[in-house]
Amino acid sequence: MKKERAVRSRYVRELERFVNRIVDFFGKEHTKEELHTFLDKAFKPLENIEKVYLSNEYPKELEKFVEKNANLHLSDKSMEELKEDVAKEANLLRKLKRKKSFSKEKHKKRAFEE
Repeated sequence: MKKERAVRSRYVRELERFVNRIVDFFGKEHTKEELHTFLDKAFKPLENIEKVYLSNEYPKELEKFVEKNANLHLSDKSMEELKEDVAKEANLLRKLKRKKSFSKEKHKKRAFEE
């Protein structure tokens, strides 16, 4: 049980690292060739980690993001369009991660009554 949890948390953490790396990469100006070498380098750690079944919404979306951006360098879009797409998707992922940290509506009501 503990081993499964540790493997799952390592896998999710590596997916998060990939998202952070690709967002940082698009923070600066780069060419398609640099994108190709970057993606090869960024996927090395993911290849070494065992894939596990993910049941929660956020990890599933992380995995979809990584799979979608695996062949980003083959796209015919410009670097600026790719940057906008990646930034939008990464922001949606971060929003999804933070979603559970907000308090429930029933607790918000009580704060206003006091």
